[in-house]
Amino acid sequence: MSARIPARRTAGTALAAALLTGTLAAPAAVASAAAAPAASTVAAPAAAVSATAATTVFADDFESGTVSRWTRQRIDGNGSITVTGAPAGGSGLAARFGVPNDGASYRSEVAVNALGWGSYRFALADYLPADWVQTSTETIVAQWHGYPLADGSDTKPPIALTVKDGNWRLKVHWLTDPSTVAEAVIPLGAVQFGHWNQWAFDITWSTATTPGSITVYRDGVQVGAHSGLNNYHQNQAPYFKTGIYRANWNPAKGIPYPTGGPDVVLWSDSVVVTQY
Repeated sequence: MSARIPARRTAGTALAAALLTGTLAAPAAVASAAAAPAASTVAAPAAAVSATAATTVFADDFESGTVSRWTRQRIDGNGSITVTGAPAGGSGLAARFGVPNDGASYRSEVAVNALGWGSYRFALADYLPADWVQTSTETIVAQWHGYPLADGSDTKPPIALTVKDGNWRLKVHWLTDPSTVAEAVIPLGAVQFGHWNQWAFDITWSTATTPGSITVYRDGVQVGAHSGLNNYHQNQAPYFKTGIYRANWNPAKGIPYPTGGPDVVLWSDSVVVTQY
């Protein structure tokens, strides 16, 4: 296994560069070279920046067999975070996140500390199994999280990739005053279950004086965008998390829901963050 780690890391960097330059003719071809999850042949995204201007600031293909590269892990309830063989269509290892429907569990995530302000591409692959239970209860599968507001109150993540009723959505939050949060919801299309999704999020963080932008690609095709404010303009930039978070399953919220169904499970792989 150790001999495969440098190869996957090199291939992951190549994937990020291909996405940045628009030379990625088909995510499946790159995934095959990287021993990463395969995807369908699709058109390449428009070039974002020159590859020579991009610097990889974080990457994990989970071939180490652990999630030790991530700053922290968080499990609320009886969930799990493991590294296992990638499911159908994938190769090598991937991170598996599980949250049981037991009335007490609602989170299973890994996170990396804030990487700073500026412009970044967050590329990653995720897989929702074919037996995923479609529900109106929203599930966050990746998020860029902020910090408590000036009055000490918690708030919603500035950017979140979610699944609801079998559809992908991007939710963006910002402040209209020191304590009022505005929200934009961008539909990203129907979920293809039992499929490895190759995501790329081009994010330029807004500041108090400059607008920001978000462009989202799935399997090489642009599926959504947002321009304007995209965070709370705090002392640090938002930090990145991936896994499973179902806020409405938090017992502290007191929201009733039927329990006893199957676990919520997803896999994540090939995370590459570049700054440009």
